[in-house]
Amino acid sequence: MTTYGRTPVAWPADPRSRAALERALAGGDPFGGVSADLRGADLTGLDLAAADLTGANLTGVRLVRANLAAARLRGAELTSANLSGAELARAEADRLHAPGAALRAAHLFAADLVRAVLTGADLRDALLNSATLIGADLRGADLRAASLRYCVLGTPAAPLRLAGVRLDGAALTGAVGCVSGAAAVGDEVLAGPALTAWLRGRGCVMLSP
Repeated sequence: MTTYGRTPVAWPADPRSRAALERALAGGDPFGGVSADLRGADLTGLDLAAADLTGANLTGVRLVRANLAAARLRGAELTSANLSGAELARAEADRLHAPGAALRAAHLFAADLVRAVLTGADLRDALLNSATLIGADLRGADLRAASLRYCVLGTPAAPLRLAGVRLDGAALTGAVGCVSGAAAVGDEVLAGPALTAWLRGRGCVMLSP
């Protein structure tokens, strides 16, 4: 059983954001951090379940093994943030901007990642089962050994962008949707009908563009 902490390793540099976070942690209420500037914070292992981080600036923030279950991360900035092993089940993260973020072994079960930008993100071993990835940008991301079972991968109008993504060992049973771009599998780079056939061979239901 995972136990989440109540004290940050390092507080955010912005005094207003620090004060709001201190109040939330002291009172046991979800953190109301809309548009908060949390840069400079090390929130490793912190319990931020159901926090409202809509539009927050989390650039470079450490959220390793933090609890962000059901958190609101709409439009939040997480460039180069470290969320390895974080709990993000059912997070509302549409339009999240997280290029280069580390999400290795993160739990993103049923997360809303519509139009999220995860270019170059490390998603190795991540659990994305039942997540919604319509219009998401995963170009250059590493999804080796990730689980995307029963995901919504995109729609013909808003496909999941995969150019340069690594998919070795990814689990895709029951995923449904439409993708664009090429993906690397082992020594092969697959695109177009070849990628569609590979995805179908792993249990995906692919929609025609």
